[in-house]
Amino acid sequence: MNLKTRLALLYSLSVFFILLASAISIYILNENFRKQEFVKRLVNDASETFQILINLPDQSTEALKTISDHAIGSLPNEKIFIYDSNQKLIYASPGATSPGLFPEYFSLATDKEYYTYDFLESENVLLHRIHNDKSYYILAGGRDVFGVRKSDNLKILLASSIIGGLLLSGLLAFFYVGHTMKPLEELKMQIERINEKNLRDRIFVGTKNNEIWQIAKRFNEMLDRLEQAFEQRKTFVQNASHELRTPLANMLAQTESALNKNLTPEEYQHILRSIKEDQQYLIDLTNSLLILSRYEKIASVQDWSPVRLDEVLYDTVEFAGQIWSGAVVSIEFDTVPEDEKLLIYKSNEPLIKSAVQNLVKNAIQYSDDCRVKIGISATKSGITLRFDNSGKQLSAEEQSRLFIPFFRGENSQYKKGFGLGLSIIQRIITVHAGTITYEAIGKNINRFTIFFPASNA
Repeated sequence: MNLKTRLALLYSLSVFFILLASAISIYILNENFRKQEFVKRLVNDASETFQILINLPDQSTEALKTISDHAIGSLPNEKIFIYDSNQKLIYASPGATSPGLFPEYFSLATDKEYYTYDFLESENVLLHRIHNDKSYYILAGGRDVFGVRKSDNLKILLASSIIGGLLLSGLLAFFYVGHTMKPLEELKMQIERINEKNLRDRIFVGTKNNEIWQIAKRFNEMLDRLEQAFEQRKTFVQNASHELRTPLANMLAQTESALNKNLTPEEYQHILRSIKEDQQYLIDLTNSLLILSRYEKIASVQDWSPVRLDEVLYDTVEFAGQIWSGAVVSIEFDTVPEDEKLLIYKSNEPLIKSAVQNLVKNAIQYSDDCRVKIGISATKSGITLRFDNSGKQLSAEEQSRLFIPFFRGENSQYKKGFGLGLSIIQRIITVHAGTITYEAIGKNINRFTIFFPASNA
């Protein structure tokens, strides 16, 4: 069952239950009103009959005939019975059958002034009246022929209304649902036309600001991200292939040269050393690709332990002093936090150290004076780390591609590397729910800023 049919059926069922509940309520209220009105008429007839009885000078046959003439014919099939205080029948309508009266009914009528009950098809009212300190009971009963007929007619009308309303609501539901779902159908057809061959195509977004076009807009934004991801993956494969092909081609050319010529031992050693360099290059590149692939799959782990980020920075300064003898790395707090807990961040310490050390290594490698200035600030909103060095700044185009694997700017033309370092650093920071950005400060200052939000600390 498709969504259109399901929505139409749900709408029709909702209307059906509303109509059914309304019909039942109307019928019950009408039936209660009918019974109350009929009971009032029975009470009035019984009271009038009793008044005639007590006002007669005697209860001769002629007197009782007067009562019968007054009582009979007021309501269809109406019967009236009058009892004295001893529950002895003193009057009964001509031809009246047993009213199905039980002794306890007299007590109920005494307590409540009158008592109603049904017997066979007759609705009955038993009244209690006192005259000259004597108790009398008047039983009036009959069948509300006209009222029941009206109730039966109302049942037919209500049932017909339910069936008609259900059919009409079903037709309207399919019409309205079809009209409402039409933009969604158009959206589905447009989506079906998009595949890997025409990923640049976009869904038409109308001027109406409704949910359907909002979905189309979000879908187009998703396509933008997918297209960008595909392009990055395509570029990554091309760059990786190029980086791998160059040393392999060099090794093949040198091997063929060695096989086709008679070389001296020194020349063979020179070729072997050259091949070794290419092999080492391939090993380093493969390791970098494996690291990047591993970090692409890693996700945030909840059981990471709290780490003091300022201590990580101080360890990095010590590490830099051991590796790069001429480098100068300094740390400076914007403001020393009153609460040292603000410097603690829940993280994987080896990964954080690796990211910071590689960022410092890049800053030293691409600086003019081998100096790196690290700034740190910790607030309730999060921890900010800034890495500044002086050197050639990146252009706007280079900045937009900075964290793409294998990208290398103009300032790296004479530097060894693969262009994977910043991609690895960014992935580590992202895994820790942080962000890393680049900014050109002034004329020759390059600044990388890492921010770790306090919400993940």
